[in-house]
Amino acid sequence: MNVKIQCFAQLAHAAGAADHELELSEGATAQDALRAFGRTTTKEACALLFTEDGELQPTILLFLDEEPVLWSEPANARDGSNLFVATPIAGG
Repeated sequence: MNVKIQCFAQLAHAAGAADHELELSEGATAQDALRAFGRTTTKEACALLFTEDGELQPTILLFLDEEPVLWSEPANARDGSNLFVATPIAGG
């Protein structure tokens, strides 16, 4: 199945683009999609997403098809799902 990863701000810059598409096995979760993205993207983008222990950075927010996703609770993706990855934005 096809899942689209949408990145913004410094993550899009680090990954080289805002939109990425992944082919995943049926039954994949949002967490599976983000881990797969982490394996295929740049080291800089992966470091923005995950700690050295492989856990999601606490500042990352995830939305699967506009619904919030908790990293600790598997969220089933479907063919054509969009995973929005929000990173912190500084400014004032």
